[in-house]
Amino acid sequence: MRSAGKTAAACAAAWMLLVLFLLGVVTLFRLSGVPATTTGSDSAGADATALVAECAEQGPVSLKGAGFYWECTAEVQASPERQARRIEFGPDELTPADRERPIFVKYANGDWQRNIAHPYVFLRVVGPIAVGGLAFLVYAIGIRSIAGWFVPSFTRKKPAHPTVVSRELPLDLAFPVPDGGDPKGVFAAFTFLTVLGTGLLVMAGTMIVAVFRLMPDNWTAYVVALPFGLLGGSVLVAIPSARRRMKVAQGASVIPARLTVRGFQQTARDGSPKQLHWSKIKKFVFEERPGDLVEVHLSVVNDDVVVDLAEPFRARSRHGYLLSPYVPLHEAEHLSKVVENFKPGLTRWPTREITRGGLGLIGPVKSTVVRLRRKAGATVQVDTRVSSSRPSVFRVLLMLTTCALVIWSLSIGASGGTSVNLFVISALMVVYLAVSLYRGRRGTFVVRRNSLIWRETGKNEILVDLASVDGIVVKPVTSGNGRWYYSLHVKPREGDEYQLVDKVGRAAAKRVLRAAGRAVVPQG
Repeated sequence: MRSAGKTAAACAAAWMLLVLFLLGVVTLFRLSGVPATTTGSDSAGADATALVAECAEQGPVSLKGAGFYWECTAEVQASPERQARRIEFGPDELTPADRERPIFVKYANGDWQRNIAHPYVFLRVVGPIAVGGLAFLVYAIGIRSIAGWFVPSFTRKKPAHPTVVSRELPLDLAFPVPDGGDPKGVFAAFTFLTVLGTGLLVMAGTMIVAVFRLMPDNWTAYVVALPFGLLGGSVLVAIPSARRRMKVAQGASVIPARLTVRGFQQTARDGSPKQLHWSKIKKFVFEERPGDLVEVHLSVVNDDVVVDLAEPFRARSRHGYLLSPYVPLHEAEHLSKVVENFKPGLTRWPTREITRGGLGLIGPVKSTVVRLRRKAGATVQVDTRVSSSRPSVFRVLLMLTTCALVIWSLSIGASGGTSVNLFVISALMVVYLAVSLYRGRRGTFVVRRNSLIWRETGKNEILVDLASVDGIVVKPVTSGNGRWYYSLHVKPREGDEYQLVDKVGRAAAKRVLRAAGRAVVPQG
């Protein structure tokens, strides 16, 4: 569950973006009727002349959008024989600068306008396009998720008598595979959505250009262009997720499977049975996607075991083989819990591993203070606790240095001594966030006199009896992470070597080895 502060911040941001979106829509409608210039008019084709009687400045926020603009009333006379009529003109059609001189006007689109080009009329189509894009975004992300942003208390109610779901094997599965639906219909729909997202981005750019040409100092009008850019970008980003949801709705093919104590059993389309033994499975990888859908990947020890997989499960992926991209979140979580209950450490959720642990510095400082306090007040040997995200001394020093530079730069700027260089500040923040980022397993090692315990967040702890092992083996994790992360393996005196944790920080691995008093086993 998210903290109350994060929930309130997400709610406030959602309402703010919605208000800016609505404000942007009405602002674009106002700009669609603005003339190309407010310093002249053309007599050719004019229907009448107008003399400005009075003007009122509106803004910065009104029912017609954001920004300052003029609304003027003028005496309009079509010919000398006709009596002048008092007409209220639209925003910025006339200005106080037009006083004491006749302005040529014409009657068009049901209203009186300055007789000059109005190049932004096409912006009137923004309303339907924007509403359509917003509806698509709601469809792609899910109504429940969207509602949860606007109403913090909107949570899934627990039943009065919760159903106890078994975590024991066997487990029957049904994986939707990506070969269902109408390919032509899906292609046409998402071609339209691609054009829609691109069009919204163009609209945002056009609005910025129009405001820059007409009212370059009107910053509020620039702000309302933000939701259109965000909406257009969100539509483009959400297209893959919406494609998955559409595939599910149209009925993707479902391949039955089953997890038993013997392994991963499947049934091929020709009816022949397939079975992949647990010893050949390296990892079940779950990647969350918008719309409460999860990609389920299967990582195997080597590619020779592909013969034990049914043909629909042989699609290659960056984690091994893609079992399904359309599994509902609750089913994926249940599968993960069953696998963890039978084989601890055999599942991985990469999208839940990214964390900075209190902006990088709070966690290490707190753990250091707790450790020193325990050592100072202890009369007997105490447990050694090591966080898996423990940073190295170099990383801590680099974070402290960049943090100090940022504070120093802001202090100099606030004192008026010199202007703050935004590029330097941004670069320092990027360096700080990059150094503090941790993408490994989140948990804690507890080293005692004769045992080692690995407690991963949200999973069962794993106990290792140090008296019955020959050593702790450390191996670098090279897949996409260089040599910054390491996996820890246990080499028992009897039996095969097994993996304790697949991805922890280098400093944490070294600290665990020192605390356990075991030498690293050399690797080939």
